[in-house]
Amino acid sequence: MDTREAQEIMRRVYFERDRARGVDRTVLRTFQELSELSEKIMEQRNQSEIASEMADVFAWVCSLANLLNVDLSEALSEKYGDRCSRCRASPCRCDDTP
Repeated sequence: MDTREAQEIMRRVYFERDRARGVDRTVLRTFQELSELSEKIMEQRNQSEIASEMADVFAWVCSLANLLNVDLSEALSEKYGDRCSRCRASPCRCDDTP
């Protein structure tokens, strides 16, 4: 499944619930899911548990995009394309040292 398909599935299955919940509470749920993912990674859980949490995070990001009328596939393509969004190189050549 690609990004556009994922976003459309979230729209079809959850949009009415997402709209009733509202953007603020959907943002909160997204952060809660990100926290759960972080916990699984830090606990060094198995790949299946981590993948499941990643799917949850992505699904909530899709829900937010739907509520905010953002096409994630288009946004990703515009920002990243096939290169780094900062240095514009591929592979990235940014100096990430603090």
